[in-house]
Amino acid sequence: MNEQTDILVIEDSPSQALWFKLLLQRARYRVSIATDGAAGWRQACIDPPRLILLDIDLPSLDGFQVLLRLKRDRTTATIPVIMLTHREHISNVLRALEMGAADYLFKDDASAQLCSAVDQLLHVQVHQA
Repeated sequence: MNEQTDILVIEDSPSQALWFKLLLQRARYRVSIATDGAAGWRQACIDPPRLILLDIDLPSLDGFQVLLRLKRDRTTATIPVIMLTHREHISNVLRALEMGAADYLFKDDASAQLCSAVDQLLHVQVHQA
């Protein structure tokens, strides 16, 4: 890959993953998709993105397992992670933040808030570099 992927979307729902990808591409981000936790973790290690959008409910490794691995690996530890969850799983939000997630979005609100959350985290990341 010639240019670094801006955002890795780790989401097992093909329709949601495509929707997030289209929204982010419209905002001029380079996006790749992984459809399960293990594949997403491997992809992040091989080609570290600038940001990861991570669903909690995933096959093979769930989002918490992926987040834990990402934060323990020197290559991926500083990549900001936005967790995706459903509103009825609000207890997951605190757990994700305690584990090192930079932010979270409820899937119901993601369309309206996704690009601004990504812009904010990537803007902060650029200024800290």
